[in-house]
Amino acid sequence: MKTLLRLFSASFTLAFAVALQASPALPAASELTLENEAGTLRFALKLDQGALSYQVHHLAAGGVTTPLLGDSPLGLVRTEADFTKDLAFVSAGAPVVVKDDYRLVADKVSRVRAAGRERTFTFRNPTGLLFEVTARAYADGVAFRYGLPGRGSQTLFIKDEATGFRLPAGSRVWAQPYSKVDIWAPGYEANYVNGVPAGTPAPAAEGWALPLLFNTGQLWALVTESGLGSDYFAIHLEQNAPGGLYRARLPEEPETYGVAPQAAAIQLPWTSPWRLVVVGERAGAISESTLVTTLAAPSVLKDTSWIKPGVASWSWWSDMSSPSDYTKLIAYVDMSARLGWPYTLIDLGWHQMKNGGDVKQLIDYAATKDVGVLIWYNSAGQHNKVPDAGPYDVMADPLLRDAEFARIAAMGVKGIKVDFMQSDKQFVIALYHDILRDAARHKLLVNFHGCTIPRGWERTYPHLLTMEAVRGGEQYWDKTFAEDAQMYNTIFAFTRNAVGPMDYTPTVFTPPGATNPGIQPNTTTSAHELALLVVFQSGIQHVIDSAASLAKQPAYVLDYLTDLPTAWDETRYLDGAPGQLAIVARRSGKTWYLAGINGTKATLALDVDLSFLGKGSYKASVITDGASQREFAHAEKTLRAGEKLPVALAGRGGFAVRLVPGR
Repeated sequence: MKTLLRLFSASFTLAFAVALQASPALPAASELTLENEAGTLRFALKLDQGALSYQVHHLAAGGVTTPLLGDSPLGLVRTEADFTKDLAFVSAGAPVVVKDDYRLVADKVSRVRAAGRERTFTFRNPTGLLFEVTARAYADGVAFRYGLPGRGSQTLFIKDEATGFRLPAGSRVWAQPYSKVDIWAPGYEANYVNGVPAGTPAPAAEGWALPLLFNTGQLWALVTESGLGSDYFAIHLEQNAPGGLYRARLPEEPETYGVAPQAAAIQLPWTSPWRLVVVGERAGAISESTLVTTLAAPSVLKDTSWIKPGVASWSWWSDMSSPSDYTKLIAYVDMSARLGWPYTLIDLGWHQMKNGGDVKQLIDYAATKDVGVLIWYNSAGQHNKVPDAGPYDVMADPLLRDAEFARIAAMGVKGIKVDFMQSDKQFVIALYHDILRDAARHKLLVNFHGCTIPRGWERTYPHLLTMEAVRGGEQYWDKTFAEDAQMYNTIFAFTRNAVGPMDYTPTVFTPPGATNPGIQPNTTTSAHELALLVVFQSGIQHVIDSAASLAKQPAYVLDYLTDLPTAWDETRYLDGAPGQLAIVARRSGKTWYLAGINGTKATLALDVDLSFLGKGSYKASVITDGASQREFAHAEKTLRAGEKLPVALAGRGGFAVRLVPGR
């Protein structure tokens, strides 16, 4: 009898425990929320019949609540475990304050002080496995990531992610279609859409790329991700967004041509990258935000003294044969030296250099002019089907890569441009990290092309000075882009460049002739092109025009280009909106640079507010549109804070101003 009672008691206890696990009391709504310190943004979780979703609200003065993201799904699927349904609440940690104070070597600002609030919510699936959602709320946005607790050496696989972002009805969207896989794609180089209604399907099944910018009519917000490590893939968004719900989409299966799977291989404990929404009452606030780098891992480098941002001359666009021609490249080294630029970039084919000297002789010559040489590589490997453009088959092999880095560093090379990455699968994401770690060991700067968007990596790896992921100045062969480049450029300022440095390769004053006959004449004015060097942020700015064309520019333009900074202490977006206008002020030391571009074909007359200036007077060199597309106008002025600077912008035009404190 006692035995039967013990068995009955044990069975009852087990059944009761299972019942508690399967059907615990639902948490109160307050247990599943997090607000920022100012109480202006709220992240709210909801558990409904075992499925998790979230909302984001903007809380204005007077208690007015504005939905920023409606009910949006959350969750992950592993091959052996599902965290998208039948979840049970376990606990909600107490909110904690998270503070960060860090420096950036080459970015929109040099120092970031950030404070937010963090809270972790824990759930359990029917098999007893735990699933965490950690949220953070800052003054300028909210973010969340997933966590899978546990220990063990077993490799597990994440095969799907349920994350979504439901935009409010009536919102308008600026985003880039994700490219169909081909020899040259995906490389984040499709043309952006300009303010389409939320829910508009992407042009193709591959969907939308991040970042996605939207405007609700009252607020601006940008969706992207940060802190992507080697242990996950990068997401983009599905083609269709019914009801404004944009769902996460994995890298396309054809990427890497069968070399790597879509699923991500992980080990416990594991945390996902951050999914974040940057929020502002004006479009410029989105671009001023440093939330992407704040959420990224801290710098892995103790010594950054060897990292030198700056401008580079670049011969390939105006003459594709030049990288293998020593004599042609001398003019670009000399131009960099004349203008105080620290670099010249030698693109594909440099390993076959002839006609007067080889690459080592060119590096040695450049060193006598205090100019560093950057060189190009194909990322190569089986994941890459680009024709045999060389140097080839070095970057993807760890041993060959390390040996090559040691060799070129000994030659005096200062940095590398690695091209044709072309996938967001975990396999290629890991390759980015491997290249960056090896390059740091050999003190080589890095520039990625044919690549994914920045995800805060420039904080983690400060020698990553720029990334392409944009249809930039080198791609004027595209008639659609060439015709409306002025519009796309103003979109880039509030989307692509808002999430990290962008190697657009600006400054086309004279289109190339027979040396590159596929290039369409640009329709933007020369003042617009000059302004891009400040409107767009990049740790290395590659000036696209030829040495011969630059030599013909007015002395005041060359003076503006001399010693032009590419790393900024402060950045302020003064005016503008995507597709229309962008006016940006950036400070380096005590000197301010002010630039603006017209995103329309109509002329504009503006009075630019100079209240951002410090005390005292400033000597200003003001370069504006001239009488024709290829001409400039120039004036020297003395300006003070509180004044307004009148500028006239031609259709597709721009202006550039340097302001030096007076004595």
